[in-house]
Amino acid sequence: MGELVVDEGATVGDTSISPRVIRDLLNRPRGLNAATIIEYLNIRIAEINKKSRESGYVGVTTNAPTTALRESAIKFLVCCDCLRVLIDTIPAVVPEKEQGTSDIRFNKQLASFEKQAAQLVAQIEEKGGTAFYTKATTAKVSGTTSGQLSGSLNYE
Repeated sequence: MGELVVDEGATVGDTSISPRVIRDLLNRPRGLNAATIIEYLNIRIAEINKKSRESGYVGVTTNAPTTALRESAIKFLVCCDCLRVLIDTIPAVVPEKEQGTSDIRFNKQLASFEKQAAQLVAQIEEKGGTAFYTKATTAKVSGTTSGQLSGSLNYE
């Protein structure tokens, strides 16, 4: 990712993620500032970059997560983070007579966003798939043939 510029219309690197996009996804709630969104973006970008399958792993060359999929996961995770902040700070930014309605709406949104975020992160990680590095090292795997390298019980 590229350099981060902090303003309302800023984008993170060369992506389509910005505080404005997050605000729009959350229906422009009161009490959510750009600095909060930017900090959560920084946290979640690092997390998704670490979890994402890369092309150096077996079977990932053609199936690596697209930039769009990674950005979607980041957006949903940041929305979840921002909704938690909003739920925790409702009394400070919402008039007392509207707090109950806002609390219900934010909690419903949070449940929906958490479900979608979990699905996207699972697609990026592909926990059930093959993802090991193709170069064998003597410290971890010994042998010279594919049967020995894979630990095959049928190797003779």
